[in-house]
Amino acid sequence: MIHLSLLPATQIEEFYPTFTKVIRTQFPGYGPEVIDFLLNRMYNIPNLRIWVQRGDKIIVGAKNDDTFVGFAMIDTLYGGVSFCRWLGVLADFQHKGIGTKLIHEWETIARTQHAHKMEVAGQPTAKVFYEKMGLGWEGNRKASYFGIDQDLFGKVLGSPDPSIMTK
Repeated sequence: MIHLSLLPATQIEEFYPTFTKVIRTQFPGYGPEVIDFLLNRMYNIPNLRIWVQRGDKIIVGAKNDDTFVGFAMIDTLYGGVSFCRWLGVLADFQHKGIGTKLIHEWETIARTQHAHKMEVAGQPTAKVFYEKMGLGWEGNRKASYFGIDQDLFGKVLGSPDPSIMTK
């Protein structure tokens, strides 16, 4: 049975092997040099722990029994927009509704934060999935971050509110 929960900073070490496996296997556009940079310099354990402690990132973990099998890493609300930085599910657990559960939990979080919009930049191969989840295709970013093409998907949740956008 899959269980979702918000990851406290104390579980980063337990979560990290799943994160690294997903980044290494589910994002084929990134070459070895970029993956090394992402995992060893940017999204390493100390940085993730600090970001979660400060509230800069929210990580929703998906566990099968006691093992992490997927996650959504969501940036702090910025300008009223909730941006999902990473969404991943281990290959053996894909097509079992876990990604759907993670998207629904992200939307719940975004609505709780009074975000007026959700956005995610995904691989072109994820287009069908994100559209099925109600996130509309908003365009293609050619040679974007780390040189890969990305598609931008979004969902408007409500009207922009200056008191939320400027927090």
